[in-house]
Amino acid sequence: MRIETVYFRDFPPFADAQLTFPKVETPGKGELHLLVGQNGTGKTRLLSLLAAALGNRTELNLRSEGDGKNSSIVVGNFGRAVGVWWSHSNNLTWTEKENFQGLLNLIRNNDTKDIPRHSPSFQNAHNRPAYADPCTALAFRGTSRVSDAEIEAMKSMKVSEPANWLFFEHTFESDRIIGQSMANLKMGAAMESMSAPSGQPGRATKIATLLEAAITKVTGRSFYFVVEAKSKIAIKVYWGGVPMLLKQLPDGLRSIIGWLVSCVAKVSSIHADHEDPLSLPLILLLDEPESHLHPAWQRRVIPAAQALFPQAQMFVATHSPFVISSANDGWIHVLRANEAGAVTFDEPKPCSKGDTWIDAVEDSLGITEWYDPETEALLKQFRELKAAALSDTPDGVQKYRELAATIAARSDSLSDLMGRELRQFERQIGQKRASA
Repeated sequence: MRIETVYFRDFPPFADAQLTFPKVETPGKGELHLLVGQNGTGKTRLLSLLAAALGNRTELNLRSEGDGKNSSIVVGNFGRAVGVWWSHSNNLTWTEKENFQGLLNLIRNNDTKDIPRHSPSFQNAHNRPAYADPCTALAFRGTSRVSDAEIEAMKSMKVSEPANWLFFEHTFESDRIIGQSMANLKMGAAMESMSAPSGQPGRATKIATLLEAAITKVTGRSFYFVVEAKSKIAIKVYWGGVPMLLKQLPDGLRSIIGWLVSCVAKVSSIHADHEDPLSLPLILLLDEPESHLHPAWQRRVIPAAQALFPQAQMFVATHSPFVISSANDGWIHVLRANEAGAVTFDEPKPCSKGDTWIDAVEDSLGITEWYDPETEALLKQFRELKAAALSDTPDGVQKYRELAATIAARSDSLSDLMGRELRQFERQIGQKRASA
């Protein structure tokens, strides 16, 4: 299963348009779509719309006008079936691929009386045709920070309704799921090590090993969970060889555990009987996963998630040039708002294997300034003075040199820049005087 297209009509702040998510297949890596744009361009609103189509419109309701006039269509491909969610009526419909265009036209024209109604959940097997592929969908914010919760020895995890996995906000229930699931995995791995044939890691061992290796790679320090059984059972983390409770970890690591570990915990609990649940189809909605993270970690976290969930389709709203430049495989969708506030989309741009974070700043985030606003204003004045200085009037040359000295005194890099500018200026003045 994958989401293919979103159609917008009378759905502020988006202009009436179509946003398509091209498919990219890279062996061993999840499909990635980066949503990039300034504040107010609808990145989180778009994620909320996708969450609504997948079964939970709680956050979309908070971001909608509530007048019932907004209309958007989310299209998902489910093998031979196409799921269509229409926000105006909050209904999910199904059709074979060849009948999809006719169904779409009916919805666009508000002629929907003959369209079958289903519960709005792409995940709910009861409302899915037999030929539709199953899929789990999860949503997280990078501001999530895990904390400790009470756990019990090998307590079975109760899986709630699919819609409950699509809340972006971190909750106490999320802490319980993370703690209990990780405790279950580590205790299961311990039992596997005593009973499994040599060289044959079991389900719990494989999941825990993959997860701990991913976080070790992101943070640059050895990371693994341990279960401590004293007066009561507790889950702890050894990070760089130091044992800590979850609440004692730095916020950046608590953030990664809050969504990445939570994702593993939920997937492994939902598919408790599957030998390799991380390899199953997954739709993952992430809102600013760079929150709390140093740029070095920002560069590693999304590639780690792509490797951990190789069959996932990931939608990531981000402001980070380090996240954008870290992606070698995927698509960048730049959202732009015009003067009236209407948001349009650039053509999807494939992620590049050779882009630097500076390329991401300029090309995807649209920032061309290198210095602080005050320095940029001085540089603008400096460029404007150059024309007058090149006229070779004493006053113009003097002001140009004085301003260059003022700018050069601000930093070593500006001193180097002004040195190059003045050397070029002196050559130009010399050539002009020689030809006079």
